Amino acid sequence: MVNTILLRRRFAGASTAALLLGSGVPAWAQTLPAGASQSGVVSPSGDQGSGSEVSDAGDDEIVVTGTRASLSSAQAIKRNADQIVDSIVAEDIGKLPDRNVAEALQRITGVQIQRSFGEGSSVAIRGLSQVRTEVNGRDIFTANNGRTLSLEDVPSELLAGIDVYKNPSANLIEGGIGGLINLRTRKPFDFDGFRLSASGSSNYYDLYDTTKPQANLLVSDRWNTGIGEIGVMVDLAYQQTAFRQDQISSQPMFLLQDGLNADGTLVNASDRQVATGLNRLGTPTYLAHGVGIGQYLGDRRRLGVDAAVQWRPTDTVEVTAEYIRSDYKFRYGDYSFFAYTGLNPIIPDYTQPFTYDSEGNFRSGTFVDVPVNANTSLESRRSVTSDYSLNVKWRPSDRATITADAQYIKGTTDGQRSIVILASSAERLYHSVAEDGPPTFFITPDGNAGNGNGLVTDPANYGSGAGYLDHIDRSVGDQYSARLDGEYKFDGSFLKSVAAGLRYTDRSATTDSSTYAYYGLNRPLAADLLELRPFRGNLYRGFQGVPDGAIFFNRGVTLDYDRTRAVLADYVDPSQRQSLLDGVGYGPNDRNVQSETTYTAYGLARFGTTDFALPFDGNLGVRVIRTQTSSAGFRGESPRIQTGVDTTTGLPIFGNGPVTFVPVAVDSSYTKVLPSLNLTFHLTEPLQLRLAASKALTRPGFDQLNQNITINQNVPTNGIPTASSGNANLRPLTADQLDASLEYYFSRTGSLYAAAFYKKVDGFITNGVFDESYTFGNETVTYQVSRPVNGDDGRIKGFEVGGNTFFDFLPGWLSGFGAQANFTYVDSKAPSPDAQDTSGASLSVPLEQLSKYSYNLVGIYDKGPLSARVAYNWRSKYVVTTRGNGSGNLPIFNDARGQLDASITYTVAPHFALTVDGTNLSNSENRTYYGVASRPQSAVLNDRRISVTARLTY
Repeated sequence: MVNTILLRRRFAGASTAALLLGSGVPAWAQTLPAGASQSGVVSPSGDQGSGSEVSDAGDDEIVVTGTRASLSSAQAIKRNADQIVDSIVAEDIGKLPDRNVAEALQRITGVQIQRSFGEGSSVAIRGLSQVRTEVNGRDIFTANNGRTLSLEDVPSELLAGIDVYKNPSANLIEGGIGGLINLRTRKPFDFDGFRLSASGSSNYYDLYDTTKPQANLLVSDRWNTGIGEIGVMVDLAYQQTAFRQDQISSQPMFLLQDGLNADGTLVNASDRQVATGLNRLGTPTYLAHGVGIGQYLGDRRRLGVDAAVQWRPTDTVEVTAEYIRSDYKFRYGDYSFFAYTGLNPIIPDYTQPFTYDSEGNFRSGTFVDVPVNANTSLESRRSVTSDYSLNVKWRPSDRATITADAQYIKGTTDGQRSIVILASSAERLYHSVAEDGPPTFFITPDGNAGNGNGLVTDPANYGSGAGYLDHIDRSVGDQYSARLDGEYKFDGSFLKSVAAGLRYTDRSATTDSSTYAYYGLNRPLAADLLELRPFRGNLYRGFQGVPDGAIFFNRGVTLDYDRTRAVLADYVDPSQRQSLLDGVGYGPNDRNVQSETTYTAYGLARFGTTDFALPFDGNLGVRVIRTQTSSAGFRGESPRIQTGVDTTTGLPIFGNGPVTFVPVAVDSSYTKVLPSLNLTFHLTEPLQLRLAASKALTRPGFDQLNQNITINQNVPTNGIPTASSGNANLRPLTADQLDASLEYYFSRTGSLYAAAFYKKVDGFITNGVFDESYTFGNETVTYQVSRPVNGDDGRIKGFEVGGNTFFDFLPGWLSGFGAQANFTYVDSKAPSPDAQDTSGASLSVPLEQLSKYSYNLVGIYDKGPLSARVAYNWRSKYVVTTRGNGSGNLPIFNDARGQLDASITYTVAPHFALTVDGTNLSNSENRTYYGVASRPQSAVLNDRRISVTARLTY
């Protein structure tokens, strides 16, 4: 949307801005633009009303449009806020090529995002992923095992702005030791009358070679009636997006254990043989255990609704009712082709050359008789979140404000994951790796006609080992909440105001997650159920270093979950046929049931003075929270039964008997006190120093509280009885936080800032193993049970620097140029008990998802009808996981990555504009590796997206 925001030289918007921000604006503060109310500038404590949009330009006004207006509004919010906060307003969200909230947040200092299939999906603030999400100061969540909103679910067009709070005050709701993200929506009273805005986009995805539509419609009006002023607004957003992701991956590299034990016996006979054959005996040698391809083709659909009604019966009362709905669909079907041996040895072709780097890491070579899987799969998710809220604000006097707020929120998520597996063999597999590009591999016949033709493009070579995996999950969550807040302001004293409030929440969360049911296919599939997928020249933008192609189960069938099961029912054992047709279901211990009630009270005092040589203001408060939780599940117990007799020894053979389910329920509670102090020293009119200290908390995820556990009495010979479960007695993570921020505002759109922060986190949740005894009849067995526990403390420290300006001193059209830049450094010390190398030795790694360095560079042009931006976002390497699934439990690192996005808008007429934007214009490759860069894991390419958008505004 193309906005025109009017800035009055008389600072006419100052009183309104002060009210919206919840505190008076001192003489040295920068005034919020009068039109900033359109961006929904609110304190995240519920709906705070808004002022009227200024629409008439007089002789004493400066007209500011487009990007300048957005920078001015965001800068004023940061400057005048009670806390350390960074913001994006509507122009930023709408004008940058960002299709969801996570994408928009990457532009904020200290925020790092994770990407999923080419789009932003989650964020971390200052190195911590424990982030609280809100809409208009209220809870918002996606139904799953977590507590926050999946930021990829929400179309950015619904939002007026986003605020990121990095050090809270007592009136902000607890829940994020990393920070708080508040999403602000528009309200009808944000506009001075009728407002209509419509946009339509066509989005082209070049790797997938497909186009998808996008549209947004906002209609708002307000009227004076016999019962007061009434406003109504409806905002609708619809998006279809597509993605294709091409991935080439190497399997982990394992050290050949070719040595001798102290008694002269072999440590590993197979590894000794391989090392001897490679002429590497006694030389450290790390061999990759395979290589593979993943090609993911999918789509997303977002539907967002925001409907609001406001009523102002008198000058002192304002009522706001709002309904927000997010409806998100995600689906992909992939081709997954890989030749690997897992933890089993891989057999080299000793007649062919092998190369290594200086540390003995595999670089190239040929292997024989490597098992191959060719899989097609379906993964889908639909998440619907509905948010109903009612807010009443009453100002009984000029000094007093009382606000009552109620909310009901309900979310559901349904997911599926099904995989059709075909099996073959690579007679000869050539494999090479490189640190700066994708792996290369070729599969060729071994020349022995007795083994067949050896072609993985021949359906006849997939005659055995096929199967089907089936999994479903469903999550349902809802919450009732209510709060009452009051504030009283004082005149002419050091104490500016006192505020207090009460809050109550009642939340329930139920998650069903089935086991993965496996069905073996007992005969070759019909030819019409198979397809040849070409790879060489088609994969990775024409890459030639892969096989010609492979045979897969038909992807078109795979995308239809019911049809897949019906088709495969004729290929499974008759005893499994009906089970496959019915689909996988839920057992009693597949359900995790949680409930949580919180009672909160806070008090906050705002103060300030200009009587001292150094004017200052601030707030001091405390928040007290009582949390009561209840966790319910089942303990599945399977006794040992005799299943047969060994014909050789005559000894009985034992297995697992029928499972009985015993209900398990645990109640727990805790009380936390969270003090906070925020100070702002006004060193000069444009220069201010902020100091902040606070305590924050994050509650454990519902999956971590899960009580379900399965105990099998039968243990294989020489086996160790093991089990895993959650821990309902986990306590929340808490963080002691210190912040300092020096901010220099030299113009309405010009500022420089530097901030330093330190967090001491108590109770990082890690996995521990404990001895627990369980009894079957007269036998008591001690099991090693893995459970999450509150572990050691962690420390996060770092600094941020940044700034933005327009070069107004340049002559003529050159004065339209501007720039934004920011840089973040974060260092962490936290427990990482799970991290190991290939020999099993412990490793010390940083927090997961944390890059030590990140920055944003944005070039801007905004002059007359033309507005443009080029944005580059970069982050350094980070730990994806301390123990990767399928990696041999090695830590996986993501290499440094940058991405270039751009947009250009031309205002054709006062109410009509055209925008062209693009993402991933740099065609950035994403690379991961096992522990060190010389052991690469995967190389990934995603689409570049080019969009054309037409916007109409009245």
